[in-house]
Amino acid sequence: MPRHSRPAERRLTLAIRSALLAVSLVAAVAPATAQTRALDTVPVQSYDIPAGPLGRNLSAFAVRAGIALSFEPTLTEGRSSPALSGNYPAREALQLLLTGSGLEIVARENGTYTLRVTPQSGATLPEVRVTVAAAKDGPTERTGSFTTGNTTAATGLNLSLRETPQSVTVITRARMDEAGISTLGDAIAQAPGIEYRPMGSSVGGYAPIYARGYTVQSLILDGLPIPPSAVTGWTIQGLGSLNTDVYDSVTIVRGATGLLTGAGDPSAAIALTRKRPTPEFQASVSQSLGSWQQRRTVGDAGGALNEAGTLRGRVVLAYESGAGWQEGYRYDNYVGYGVLEADLSDRTLATLAVELSGDNGWGGAGPTTGHALADSDGNRLPFDRHDNALAKWSGFEDRRTGLTAAVEHSFTDDLRIKAAYNRNQIKTEQRFGVTEQPDANGDAPLHLRGYRLNNVVDSLGVKLDGTYDLFGRKHELVAGFNGTWSEEKNPDWYMDWGNATANVYTWNRDIPEPDWDALYEFGGHTKTDQYGFYAATRLRATDQLSVLPGVRVSNWRSRDLDEDGDVTSDRKEKGVLTPYLGLVYDLTSNLSVYASYTTMFNPQSNRDVNGDVLDPEEGTNLETGVKGEWFGGRLNASVAVFQVKKDNLAVQDGTNQTPTGDDAYRAEDLTKGRGWEMEVAGEPIAGWRIQGGYTRVRTENRDGERLNVDQPERQAKLFTTVTPASLNQLTVGGGLFYQSAITTDGVDASLRDLYTQESYVVINVMARYVFTKQLMLTANLNNVFDKTYRTAPDQHEYGAPRNMYATLNYKF
Repeated sequence: MPRHSRPAERRLTLAIRSALLAVSLVAAVAPATAQTRALDTVPVQSYDIPAGPLGRNLSAFAVRAGIALSFEPTLTEGRSSPALSGNYPAREALQLLLTGSGLEIVARENGTYTLRVTPQSGATLPEVRVTVAAAKDGPTERTGSFTTGNTTAATGLNLSLRETPQSVTVITRARMDEAGISTLGDAIAQAPGIEYRPMGSSVGGYAPIYARGYTVQSLILDGLPIPPSAVTGWTIQGLGSLNTDVYDSVTIVRGATGLLTGAGDPSAAIALTRKRPTPEFQASVSQSLGSWQQRRTVGDAGGALNEAGTLRGRVVLAYESGAGWQEGYRYDNYVGYGVLEADLSDRTLATLAVELSGDNGWGGAGPTTGHALADSDGNRLPFDRHDNALAKWSGFEDRRTGLTAAVEHSFTDDLRIKAAYNRNQIKTEQRFGVTEQPDANGDAPLHLRGYRLNNVVDSLGVKLDGTYDLFGRKHELVAGFNGTWSEEKNPDWYMDWGNATANVYTWNRDIPEPDWDALYEFGGHTKTDQYGFYAATRLRATDQLSVLPGVRVSNWRSRDLDEDGDVTSDRKEKGVLTPYLGLVYDLTSNLSVYASYTTMFNPQSNRDVNGDVLDPEEGTNLETGVKGEWFGGRLNASVAVFQVKKDNLAVQDGTNQTPTGDDAYRAEDLTKGRGWEMEVAGEPIAGWRIQGGYTRVRTENRDGERLNVDQPERQAKLFTTVTPASLNQLTVGGGLFYQSAITTDGVDASLRDLYTQESYVVINVMARYVFTKQLMLTANLNNVFDKTYRTAPDQHEYGAPRNMYATLNYKF
């Protein structure tokens, strides 16, 4: 990096840290005032809460009124509230929500509030006191919040973010809607410490995701771990473009998550929580328009399907089409999601969900639309973010079908079991031609590739959780089994590397398309099985100290088969132990310190220059930090320090490639990744919502030399919105994304500047106006200053230029 850029970068980093520190100080000071705010002192405010579940609506009321309200979830289960629309004093608004519920508000001595059953005939009932964790479990949609209370994604235990001894970020439904986020990649990219690197076209392009220096490959769908092959053709192709309209929230647990997911990197797990049916009827339709001819239509409807409300359903349909900023590229995608819930008894719930989706890209859809950065002599090529290096006939099609069935049963209020089964099938076809690095005259070899993939993945999970008494205290326990059985078929494959050429200065991308069916050969067939048993408990050693031990025993097997179905290689890992230990100590009623330790193993598919698969990665993960929770869980903040030690780390082997033309990797032992991060999310002041964080991470080899130089050491992300009390129909906000410099490994020192993307900042802004309680308009302006930056340091691959996206939403 040029020296003149470092002072500016240091000033920017200092400014970002100062801003985030200021937010943390506000969060630390404000609660003392808000938590003692009397209900009768809350000024008259405007409320727009639709009819729905009582628990959800009470939480929405508490956020709007700025009071601390917590209650036992069983008090509100099965109860609903009428709609609340208009200007009301807080106490009157609360009484309207509680109409017919048989519940009443109770003030605690510390100024917070809870609920109790309304006493009958002069009887006196004891006050119900519970933790915020119990009160905040549930969907994030319609809460308007940028955070949530509980998550099971880290340990399987239902814990609040503060009680979870790992870094957790929740991208809520409100967060996605206000930022105009419609793809999973863009949602994940909002989390601190996550690098989402889209390369090529949005449909069919490469889109690897990294956290803490390592690849993210662990997914959890509605609580059930699944491999990436269940939703994408290849891990780096298609994951980022998944539609988010079916999700209530996206949770990112950073660090090792092997207790639940088994094999994987100590990077992160992505937990996807899909929308569920609502007890009362609700429906909405939205139309979005954006730059590059983007058109998006979404319909969402759900509610009770019988008079008793014991059968509920929901349907989400979405269709999008458009182009891109690259020359000649077009795409469309769709998703259809339907879910049914049936109360088989007062204690048994059955769920059935179906999801159908697909992506289509043409006119230049492929893994890289950008030209090589320089010719073979090191001279930079004169291309920009609008140029396309793919042949016009390059295209990509993805078809996904998913089926989920689950049954939950509560034996008692303290003991529950859930069994879930998921089957996914992915069919992918791609063909592309792309120019590679040219010589000094511009003559470049053409890389031609075509293939068809067919993945089928079955996933099964059984989970038992509840509480138990020991030594006079109540503790939590979870135990279960989960496994995945995947079959990946590549029956048709062809690749030609360099037999044809084109001149990058004169070609118009109009080259003859090969006869793929005449060229296709058998590409591969792999079966991978992974399953294991796990158990974890939270031992409440004292009122302040919780100890969370856990362990998993895993089996893993991968077999390669030839065209006749005969096994050509068979790799196994049996009885692999993954221990877990977490500690959480409450310093005050708002602050906790925590630490966690676990091991990891990762049988990998990366190959070296000879085409041999690298040995499994093994290592340890240690994290410690401080977490804060205020306003009954409506504001969360954390600071964490982490370290990963790893052997057999797969490191890209410069520009070397495998015999099949993929990037080659080498194994590094005694590697170390370490760093720190901070995050704040929620509503520090009524009407002001914020989510942001700062991360610094560095991976090194045994000699202390930096690895993964193509990943940033520092990132800062911030998104905030404000709804003025005097004009509550209007919401305005914006976001900031900062990334430090990235470069290319293995290039000559004289070309280092050329193959380096300097640090950069991207600014986004948004505005929303609510015309009526049914109609609202949201507008997003992204990359306000039209910053040009590369997403890959060694290619003409760029982030999106300045663009507009507006959504008109109508609720029935």
